[in-house]
This record gives sequence, C-alpha cells and structure tokens, in this order.
Amino acid sequence: MKKAVFKVLLVATVLIAVSVFPSGCAKRSAEQTLVVFHAGSLTKPMREVEAAFNAENGGNIIFRDESFGSVKVVKEISELHRQVDVAATADYKLIPQYLIPNYAKWVVRFATNKLVIVYTDKSKYANEINSDNWYEILLKKGVEFGFSDPNSDPCGYRTRLMFMLAEKFYNKPGLADALLKNVDPNNIKPKAVELVANVQSGELDYAFEYKSVAVQNNLKYVSLPDQLNFGNPQYASFYEEAHFTMKDGKTVYGAPIIYGITVPSNAPNKELAERFVGFLLSEKGKEIFEKNGQEFVPLKANVPVKELPPLIRSAFER
Repeated sequence: MKKAVFKVLLVATVLIAVSVFPSGCAKRSAEQTLVVFHAGSLTKPMREVEAAFNAENGGNIIFRDESFGSVKVVKEISELHRQVDVAATADYKLIPQYLIPNYAKWVVRFATNKLVIVYTDKSKYANEINSDNWYEILLKKGVEFGFSDPNSDPCGYRTRLMFMLAEKFYNKPGLADALLKNVDPNNIKPKAVELVANVQSGELDYAFEYKSVAVQNNLKYVSLPDQLNFGNPQYASFYEEAHFTMKDGKTVYGAPIIYGITVPSNAPNKELAERFVGFLLSEKGKEIFEKNGQEFVPLKANVPVKELPPLIRSAFER
C-alpha cells in the first residue's frame, strides 16, 4: 500500500514539475521565425547581425531573410500586404513615404554610405580611370557599365541624380543625357548588388554601387567627389538640386544617404522583431556594420524617443 501511494506521489510530482517548468525547456527548443525584408546592400551585415542575435538568443530563431531594391521592400508591404517583421531600406525616406502611418508608426535612421564606381583590373581603361575623368572613361566606345533600376532601387535613382549633379559640378551641359545614352538597357538591374557578379565576370567594366558593397566584395572602386557621392551632409543643399520622378509618380530629391529601419504595425512576431532591431542598433550591430564598410550615424527617429517601443528606445539611451 505504501509503495502504491509512493508511486502516485512520484507521478504527481513529475506532472507538477512539467506543468510548472515547461517554459524554460520550450524556450530552448521552440523555434521562432523572423521575416526580414531589406535593401540588397544590407545583405552581408544583416546576415551577420542575424547570426550574432541568434547566438545570443539560444540559436532557435529562423530568419526568413529577403533582399530587394528598397522601393520594392516598402511596396511588398504597402501594396502586396506581405506580413514582415523588420523592414530596412537604403533610403529612410521611403518608410514615411510608403509605410507611415498605415503600415508602420516609426522609422529610425541608423547608417550611411557613399556612391562609388566599382571595377576590376580587367575593366577597360582600369589603369586610367580616376575621380576626375570617370565620366570620360564611361563615355568611351566599347565600355560597358551599369546601374540599378531607379524605379525600384535607391542606388539606381541616386545614380541618375548624380548624373544631373555631375553636369553642374563639371559644367558639362548634356553630360547626364550622354551617360544615359551610353548605357545598355540590359545593364540596368532590379537591384545594384546584382551587378557585382557582372563586374567580377568581366561582362561589365564598371557599375555604380555603394562603397560598402565594394568593400565586402573586394572590388576596386573609384571614389566620387563629395559633391556627387551623397555621403557628405555638408553638400545636402547641392544634392537637393537634382530630382527624379519614378514611374509610380513619387519624386525623390538628392540627399545624404541614410538608411532606415522599422517594425511594421502588423509584424507577426513584433516583440522579437523589436528586440532584434534594438540589437542591430546596439554597439554590437554598429561594430558589424563598420567592419563591412558601412558607418553608423547618430540615431534619429521620426517620433520623440519616448514614443518608440521600449526595446528600440533603449538603443538611444546607451
């Protein structure tokens, strides 16, 4: 009789223990998913941030990571109504322009970049091109160059804007049109990072990219003057002299390159997404981005810091 009572008590104790302490075990074994849509130029640092965040959180997070031109990133959410946990764009202005207030409530500006021209030793006139004569080289017969679609990718519309500014900067009327006429339409890709393989293979001699993409892919690059690379806030008023209207009717003006990030209002895993963004904005995230050739800027939001989710707010308080 005592043995029977003991067995009953033992079973009851085990059941109570399982019912009281399942969460810790579940947290270690249960997988969570985060859907992250981001600019193509963010691919490498974003993957590294995801890996570091996963390592600090038990390794059970599955990232559904997709890269697009940034215009497509926001349109996937606003027009196709995709459910996304985190959205990061190469132009922070796209988030208020397309997502706020109906699809997101806030955006944080966090990183910068510069427009450059990438090439290899096999590119035509590789030994001659420099920051002063780049447009003369690109206009030479037989030179193949490309850039991304300005209707889907900020790197593309920044390239178009830069052509307009170059016309003024070098005092070369007609330069923008001449450059456009000299690019094969087949060399205009949906997102700039797609051009990297074309340059590496020799299919293209040159491509307009961000400096971080050049660094990450060990490509040679021509630095453009600060008045043209969109990387120096000192020339913001000059950048703004150029504008481009996309096929959807939205007009973009030249401005310093600043990346933006948000958690959409209908994010399926909002709490985890906010934790991830807070991690990305932390010193660890900054370190990963700078290692990949992309500098952080002082964090700034479109709303007062007190209105940000607590997990995002903490990044401003470090």
